[in-house]
Amino acid sequence: MKRKLFFIIATLLITGSMKAQQLPTHYPFNYHDFPSNMPAIIQVNIDGVEQTSSELEIGAFNGDVITGAERIGRYGSAGYYRAYLSIFGSNQPYEVTFKLYNHQTEVELDNYTITYLGEPYTFMWSGTSSIGSNKKPVVIDFLTTTSPTFTKTITAHTPNGGWHLIASPLDGETSPEVVGGMLNNSFDLYRFNQSAPSNDQGITLEWENWKNQSQEHYHFNLESGKGYLYANSGDVTLTFTGTAYTGNGEVTLIKDDNADLAGWNLVGNPFAQTAYISKPFYTTNPDGTGIIAGTGNNIGAMEGIFVIANTDGETMTFSTEQRDEQNQQFALNVNRNRGNIIDRAIVRFNDETTLPKFMLNRNSTKLYIPQDGQDYAIVCSEGIGELPLNFVASENGTYSISVDVATVEMNYLHLIDNMTGADIDLLQTPSYTFEANTTDYASRFRMVFATEDASTGTTTDSFAYFNNSQLIVANEGQATLQVIDLMGRVVKSETINNVANIKVNAAPGVYLLRLMNGDNVKTQKIVIQ
Repeated sequence: MKRKLFFIIATLLITGSMKAQQLPTHYPFNYHDFPSNMPAIIQVNIDGVEQTSSELEIGAFNGDVITGAERIGRYGSAGYYRAYLSIFGSNQPYEVTFKLYNHQTEVELDNYTITYLGEPYTFMWSGTSSIGSNKKPVVIDFLTTTSPTFTKTITAHTPNGGWHLIASPLDGETSPEVVGGMLNNSFDLYRFNQSAPSNDQGITLEWENWKNQSQEHYHFNLESGKGYLYANSGDVTLTFTGTAYTGNGEVTLIKDDNADLAGWNLVGNPFAQTAYISKPFYTTNPDGTGIIAGTGNNIGAMEGIFVIANTDGETMTFSTEQRDEQNQQFALNVNRNRGNIIDRAIVRFNDETTLPKFMLNRNSTKLYIPQDGQDYAIVCSEGIGELPLNFVASENGTYSISVDVATVEMNYLHLIDNMTGADIDLLQTPSYTFEANTTDYASRFRMVFATEDASTGTTTDSFAYFNNSQLIVANEGQATLQVIDLMGRVVKSETINNVANIKVNAAPGVYLLRLMNGDNVKTQKIVIQ
């Protein structure tokens, strides 16, 4: 009677095929031998991959006694593949163990892990209410071998940080439900979709949250080579158990020319160890408050990164062997007075790749290099010259621009503040602190630099002075003289030969003179009264 009643309820609750009930079972048992039963809705995985074949049958055991068996079936309009297993027993609670039998290959597996609601789970028969649902099933992950585990520590999300770009080190696809700790507490797990459609308000939602069960395609698995954005309300350790990735590290990139963020791809190191790439990339800053341009070429295990594709179908490769070529570069970081890195701009040498500026929050403070009408986080240079450095503050306050001089192989690196006229030798004073307002001009700074194998000849020695209203410039040979205001605008540009007398019609204030003769550059601050 109980068996009949159970299947009547199951028919009412579940829509879809019930053919799995009519197939012969490998684990026969007599339900009349048991006084009561307990339904369990189970998702069956093998090595972290969700299974959908009705050839697979799961058996429940009390010791050596079979207490239930069921094949996988497709249930519900959402297309869930579940084993709707009725487990029978007496009035005495017992721990339930499981086996998985493949009717097609006649192979049996009995090595498994159980998770329920994201936690490691011990399945106990109690004869009371059912366990699991179609959306939140009990997940039993059968292992074909004794699989290794890989862990990643996640710090808690706070109003000031805690976002992480992560990646799976396992081969193929892995359900978030079998990753230990991933669904603990309050969490967010996003994938990035540059081709996401617009919502009813016409807003494109490139970030798709795994928790959004109202849209079926959001219920995604973690794939090798892809990255994801993750946050948790508590400190957790993500535990991946299964077959480690052993592929060639090649990842195919997408560029949808119709997308607002065409070419942007969130990818991940597929290996369970540090990997190396040859593309510029974005990563999360140390506090997890935002996205910053990455330095170097090494990506840690289980780390996600942003890269950009120039063409659809372009490939990039994660390699476990460190490449000999190292692109010379220097990175400028902008910090708030609270100490956290907000953003960075990077100049690379001997490299043709560039990386446009990309911000998670477009209202964030931004440090970038403008070139040809575009904003860049990373630009390439021939190792000598001058670049504008734009800065936009998200709020009024104290900021600093700094460089890690230990990584800079240069003989000249100066930061010029166009607003104050300050000329900072970053090799001697690697941090410059300043006040900034949201209404300031973006073109506030510029950089003058040269690598060790090039010489600028740049100096800040005085080469000009005022005599009455005439600017006297001392020079040998032909050169170009520029007069630049505090906003970085060139108010006068003139070619001179040897010593020259120049009339400067400009409003009173502080200006910067720049004298350029080929690779030789001289700068000097002057005051026009």
